[in-house]
Amino acid sequence: MKVIPGLMVAGSLLVVAPMVHACDVRHPGGYGGMFFREMDKNGDGAISRKEFDAFQREQFKALDANHDGKITRDEMPAAHGAMADKCDTSFDQRFDEVDINHDGLLSKDEAEIGMPMIFGHFDEFDANKDGKLSKEEIAAGMQKLHENMPARPAETISPAKP
Repeated sequence: MKVIPGLMVAGSLLVVAPMVHACDVRHPGGYGGMFFREMDKNGDGAISRKEFDAFQREQFKALDANHDGKITRDEMPAAHGAMADKCDTSFDQRFDEVDINHDGLLSKDEAEIGMPMIFGHFDEFDANKDGKLSKEEIAAGMQKLHENMPARPAETISPAKP
């Protein structure tokens, strides 16, 4: 049953993906930085199968808010908030770092370099069509994206049997 671990990873990524762009992209460790460091318990610069499995078990426990051995869609928002607390850099700090000219707005070039997810939705988020994004436009755009996500019937993910 290799499908279940794959679903666990996919579920974790769904929770983590929105957070990634609020975190500092210059963190040590390259790709996966914060989570790589968290998985690499012995600090040897590599993640063993044992370390990876332990990390996934902990992620499942964190997502399973009512501890019934299943993760429902209703449990995901709380987990997303918990993941947000792990970021070293807040959205405001990240925005300010990416805003190279410090005008309080992100140009398309600034977003492309420092916030690729935002860049991917730049024209959609640019409510006043001035070619720049304010923090408010980004927040409203993100809210709209979340509201427009297709509703699905309640789904559950059960833990894999070791």
